[in-house]
Amino acid sequence: MSVVPMKLLTIAGPLDRFDDVVRTCVIDQEFHPENALQLMRGVGGLRPLELENPYAALLRRSIEVADEAGIPLDYAPFDPTASLEEMAGYFDSLADQASALHRKQEELEHQLDEARSMVDQLQNLRGLDVKLDELWGLDHARFRYGYLPRETYDGFRDALDAEEDLFFVPTTVGRRRVYGVYFTTKESHHKVDSLMNSLHFTRIHLEEPPHGTVDAATAELNARTADIRKAVEAVGTELQELRDREKEHILSSYSCLRYHSACCELRQYACRSRNTFYLTGWVPAASVREVEGKLAQFPELSCVADAADDVEHAKPPTKLKNSFLGRVFQPFLEMYGLPAYNEKDPSLFMALTYCLFFGIMFGDLGQGLCLALIGFVLAKWKHMWLGGIITCCGLSGALFGCVYGSVFGFEELIPGFKIMEETTFAGMGTVSNVLLLLVMSICLGVFMLLLVMVVNILNGVRQRNFEKILFGPNGAAGILFYGGLILAAVATAAFGVNLFVPAYVLPVLILPLVLMLLREPLSHLLSGDPDWKNFSVGEVLGTGFFELFETLLSYLTNTLSFMRVGAYAITHVGLMLVVHMLADLAGGVGGPVGILILVLGNIFVMGFEGLLVGIQVLRLEFYELFGRFYDDGGVPFVPKKIDYAARING
Repeated sequence: MSVVPMKLLTIAGPLDRFDDVVRTCVIDQEFHPENALQLMRGVGGLRPLELENPYAALLRRSIEVADEAGIPLDYAPFDPTASLEEMAGYFDSLADQASALHRKQEELEHQLDEARSMVDQLQNLRGLDVKLDELWGLDHARFRYGYLPRETYDGFRDALDAEEDLFFVPTTVGRRRVYGVYFTTKESHHKVDSLMNSLHFTRIHLEEPPHGTVDAATAELNARTADIRKAVEAVGTELQELRDREKEHILSSYSCLRYHSACCELRQYACRSRNTFYLTGWVPAASVREVEGKLAQFPELSCVADAADDVEHAKPPTKLKNSFLGRVFQPFLEMYGLPAYNEKDPSLFMALTYCLFFGIMFGDLGQGLCLALIGFVLAKWKHMWLGGIITCCGLSGALFGCVYGSVFGFEELIPGFKIMEETTFAGMGTVSNVLLLLVMSICLGVFMLLLVMVVNILNGVRQRNFEKILFGPNGAAGILFYGGLILAAVATAAFGVNLFVPAYVLPVLILPLVLMLLREPLSHLLSGDPDWKNFSVGEVLGTGFFELFETLLSYLTNTLSFMRVGAYAITHVGLMLVVHMLADLAGGVGGPVGILILVLGNIFVMGFEGLLVGIQVLRLEFYELFGRFYDDGGVPFVPKKIDYAARING
């Protein structure tokens, strides 16, 4: 539960050694580059490095070649000394071979489609018991082949038979179409073609007229189709062999280009003088020695390591060092934002409190274990980050199910704190567990709000922010007022001790409010700002009054908001009572219908309430707790490490 401390390394050396230094000491190391020109803006005579990247175009081409070959991008060992000309020549040769095979494959597939289409059309000519050559060779007549809609043929069949210049022979009569041929004289074919067009006759053109009978032509085409199919398969096999043979070489060339391109991209962070380059970047404090050891290979280099607190013009990046539980809940934290470098990492805090709240609101041993099992499956086999969170929440729900004595809504199987019953206290009589649970929820809220205020003060100490430490609504003044008000209210209501007297109210309630009202000028005064007197009294009092009113309102609403923790626990029990009531009306637990209702009811409650509780707990985390101590706004630590399997944007 910590942010890894950082140091800023500034590397300077001869301009002609820049690429060597980057390859040895920066790429694939714990080095987060920063814009050196911006950090060194006080130094004169500096200018950016040339940004030309000679590897970019060929890198894109290597990716296109890998895509066309169906090869997923990945790392392969490579020779870093390979020249661009060699790799470009290799890809040219490979592209020529692949293109020739693809053209051959496309041509064969086109021939295959034509042959298949011809076979399909000849099936509709099986009714003709003549040789097809005789039809193609008619001198004084015209022959047309096609189809009519079935409705048209049925309606105009007699008219077609009565037409003197037309002889229509149906060859295949289907439900929707009637295939056939018609003959007409050479002199009348224009008139007959117009007539058939008006009847929606669709002519079928055979690009390569078949010979012999329909059966003989079909057999010949089927044999030809089989030969073409074998040729297509042979070309496909040849292409696959080419892919398998060249896969390692393609990935090796791609990896080499990706590596050199990434080195060139680091030029955008560097700057130069006449003969010297300057490169700056953040390195985890624990890794500085390792980087300096690599830099020692270049005796002409100089390297300066500055602590993060000594750097004025750069914001250190955030690298989290978390426990297992903190890493599981880190995606939720990143939804809100990464912690700033000088801020405590709340990942573990969020994990513990999220599981605690969820367990209290969703306390059932059976449903909790089922939820944990579902989360484990999602995390293990589906690799979903949400699966780990569901698993932890399910286990917490199962633990509190043991506290409540609830197993799939059955509360008589194991002992526990029964929410719908009453508890007897010595000297207090009988108290409803519902009321007790709501009061305990408010007590939990008070404790959590005071705890996050303490965390806010610790963040203020790290950031040297006196407003956070002393005068803010979540600082020492806020803790004094909120804690003092709660203490006075409890003492008066529960024990009859009235603390609302001047000796208590003035130092514990009024003084903190005055400090919160004047927090801006007071914090500037303590930080040594000479302009602390320049604040307008009207502005401070005007804006401070409304902010103070909002603060007081937030204390009340945030505290009461924790009642939802107990309310959802009560709702869970109520929903399960309804499920059991429906099962009893359907014949009880011993009957098949009752068992089905119990199973479906538990599934519904587990899914529906599990979703609602998860959302409500996230709301408590983000609005009631994080808003009081967490600034976020951290910059993620992104070292220049190459992910060879990742796509390149643009």
